[in-house]
Amino acid sequence: MFSCNPDIVKKITIIFFICLCGISGISQNVKKVISLAPSLTENIYLLGANDKLVGCTSYCTEAVKDGIQIVGSTVDVNVEKILALQPDVVLTMQLTKSQDISTMEKLGINVVVIPTPKTFDEICQQTIQIGKLIEAESEADSVITTAKKIVDEIKVKSAKQKNTRKIFFQIGANPIFTVLENTFMDDYILITNSKNIAAGLNKGTMTRESVVAKNPDAIIIATMGGFGNEEKKVWEKYSEISAVKNNMVFLIDSETSCSPTPHNFVSALKDIDQFLNQKK
Repeated sequence: MFSCNPDIVKKITIIFFICLCGISGISQNVKKVISLAPSLTENIYLLGANDKLVGCTSYCTEAVKDGIQIVGSTVDVNVEKILALQPDVVLTMQLTKSQDISTMEKLGINVVVIPTPKTFDEICQQTIQIGKLIEAESEADSVITTAKKIVDEIKVKSAKQKNTRKIFFQIGANPIFTVLENTFMDDYILITNSKNIAAGLNKGTMTRESVVAKNPDAIIIATMGGFGNEEKKVWEKYSEISAVKNNMVFLIDSETSCSPTPHNFVSALKDIDQFLNQKK
């Protein structure tokens, strides 16, 4: 009687799935996309290609509402679920575990790792890249053209500002965490012709005393994690800071300011421009 070794059966199964994924990857049409990061999912929606989305993370709010299959979080993914969905491409960022990425690649899955952008220009370049990968290049071009027009308008207007304003942009509490140079969020400050009080720092943590010593002209606090309102109340007690004296302490939506898509960047930049140019 014929019997199969379980290990042999397992190897045959894996080879079968590799072949299956390889065959689907040959197709010129990208019909199935899995996103392993909320910002990537937002970009897919922005490009009008959400009908191709078959898998997402539990943090991809809009996709989850639309009933898209959850395949894990950005960090921890279920490779078996991903394999079963037979995607043409999996888009992920560097937070996804390297061993999971390696496993998917060994199984013949087309994985594209997109690094966290450091500038607005990189956000645009990545959107074009995503557009090419999911066959939505013309839509990506349109989105980028619109976003760049708004950013350029704000940049030109801000360049006329005579005094360079010092900005403290807080994105975390306990410990206090600030936006650093060479990040896309620092571009909000640079484009509005302002100066980041964290310039020159290698780590994002700051003490309240160091912020007070820098005496920012404006304080912008992301709402992430719900700490924003409490932090705003705390900062408003420091009456010696110029930002507090001039009523220049603001809350900004972390859903837009911290998520790198062209639409989100422009939305946050417009808010910051309005904050800095409000009539006192």
